[in-house]
Amino acid sequence: MKYNKIDGLEKDISKLIMGNDNQTSFDEATKLWDHWVEVGGNAFDTAYIYGGGSQEKLLGEWHRKRNNLKDLVIVAKGAHTPNCDPKSISSQLTESLDRLQTETADIYIMHRDNTDIPVGEFIDVLDEEKNKGRIKIFGGSNWTLERFKEANNWADSHNKNKLSILNNNLALSKMINPLWAGCISSNDDEILHYLEQTKTAHLSWSSQGRGYFLPDDITQKIEDKITLDESSWRKPGEHSSGPISCYDSEDNRERKKRVFQLASEMGVDSQNIAGAWPIHLKFPSFALIGPRIIDELVSSLKNLDVELSEEQVNWLNLKEE
Repeated sequence: MKYNKIDGLEKDISKLIMGNDNQTSFDEATKLWDHWVEVGGNAFDTAYIYGGGSQEKLLGEWHRKRNNLKDLVIVAKGAHTPNCDPKSISSQLTESLDRLQTETADIYIMHRDNTDIPVGEFIDVLDEEKNKGRIKIFGGSNWTLERFKEANNWADSHNKNKLSILNNNLALSKMINPLWAGCISSNDDEILHYLEQTKTAHLSWSSQGRGYFLPDDITQKIEDKITLDESSWRKPGEHSSGPISCYDSEDNRERKKRVFQLASEMGVDSQNIAGAWPIHLKFPSFALIGPRIIDELVSSLKNLDVELSEEQVNWLNLKEE
């Protein structure tokens, strides 16, 4: 396992973070999470809305039975639309901590932003929760760079704790259409420059482009399945969250071509090149993974074996010829 640090946390954090949104039973979750910690993983990402709270409960029950909370880094998220407001941060955090069977979340992330609310109101409540000891550090998911800067400028001017983590989509494939309403990509020159200059930590969701960098026939099968699964609630004509719907473009097809070229040269799978890219950026960058079974976890762990030079990182992202 490879690790990095985030200012404000004493523990090293595994560069891959176990996404906790897809487990259906305690027994199956236990198999996966036991293997995760055996290979050195220590970070878990969950949220108030995942499974209506069931995913937080599973994680809480698991660490209680394993008596290993002191070794873990728990990422809790709350305040998702339509309940993205200061009051919901505190009320949902109370429920989340109870489900997770802990008094403190190592990292707390607002799941969305609500630009109708002055950013200082969010900073006030996050600062208060940190001072109470209920969270150690905090950040925002699907926040624009402008809003992120505004929040921290306000915090500085009012002597409050600042946002220290951005949690957007950050895959080598640049998001063309948002997976869901309000989703934001950090694969943007201005955002990447800001992260590099400030060394702000970034947690990347859908860090492998939802299968965009797999062989074309497999990517198409994933696209078709997601489209079918979402057909019952998507509006007519609305695109799905599939890899082709959200990521396909001329530039991304070139990125995919380069991924396959480099994978062939290095003797690894294309998905592992794509998965390695976010964690080779020049700031504390972590990638969320979402394996359902151990075999999928083993596949994602191979991302850590890929070593990319700065030139290769830039070349893959079309910054060099």
